[in-house]
Amino acid sequence: MSGELIQLSPGQQVEKWKIEKKLGEGGFGAVYRVYDSTGKYAMKIEQDQGKKNIIQVLKLEVSVLTELSKRGNRHFCRIEDKGRFKNNFNYVVMTLVGKSLEDLKKGGTGGHMSMGCSIGIGIQALEALEDLHAIGYLHRDVKPGNYTIGRPELNEIRKVYILDFGMCRKYTGNDGTIRKPRQAAGFRGTVRYAPISCHMQKDLCRSDDLETWVYMQAELSYGRLPWAHISDMNQVGKQKQAVRKTPEKLFPPPCPREFHEIYTYVSKMKYYDTPDYQMIYGKMRQSYASVGASEHAPYDWENGGPAAHVLR
Repeated sequence: MSGELIQLSPGQQVEKWKIEKKLGEGGFGAVYRVYDSTGKYAMKIEQDQGKKNIIQVLKLEVSVLTELSKRGNRHFCRIEDKGRFKNNFNYVVMTLVGKSLEDLKKGGTGGHMSMGCSIGIGIQALEALEDLHAIGYLHRDVKPGNYTIGRPELNEIRKVYILDFGMCRKYTGNDGTIRKPRQAAGFRGTVRYAPISCHMQKDLCRSDDLETWVYMQAELSYGRLPWAHISDMNQVGKQKQAVRKTPEKLFPPPCPREFHEIYTYVSKMKYYDTPDYQMIYGKMRQSYASVGASEHAPYDWENGGPAAHVLR
């Protein structure tokens, strides 16, 4: 099957799910808001377009989410249903989430979050990566657009979800040992947030997900990254290399000293190293005091805060 992506219309039925509206689309297919008698959900559809690799994205997503659900589910959507519809497309129905961190960041004062809010969100975003790494997967596309909060009507606006596992890669073999790095790996991810290894076309490891998380943390807290104005991929890579010598450029005030310390630790990690997640959480929690914030304070979109309009 090739050509145009299948478009589903509001009111259309896919098995027991009724289409409410389209939420977005990518190269693989589209995402719709659907409902049944129990509530609202998100449905991802993926159609074969004669390209073998296209159809694998949803399969990978299902396999990662299924594996995660066995371990308890801190920051991941739950799969409600999956199948193939009339030999036209594959579909997966999962938890419907709220606004992305990208939208919430833009809705804040000066295009970033308040420090207390960004620290709390950062801790949850890292927990999601720790859980993913624990089942042997790297995310490889950590960015504010791939994290969301839960839905206001479910009282989940302080809960962070991580999405989109289409770029994931298993870094362990079936016996749990870490796979040897490949000689060369193509660029994966998003240029703005990608780790230095990615620019060097090296195989990625857990510390690369953490490096990307650090860049995201800097952007959520300060509003922009030092290379935000550069579009050339190689130049962005050089800027990231340069920042290693001057971390204060990545974390200008009001960012706390602890962010520098975490970044320095992550920068020194090697391919086979297991991240000390607990140490990083400890430093993140210390940073509340450094910036005079409380972990119990409302997030920016709660109680009429600076980003509350984004939830409307």
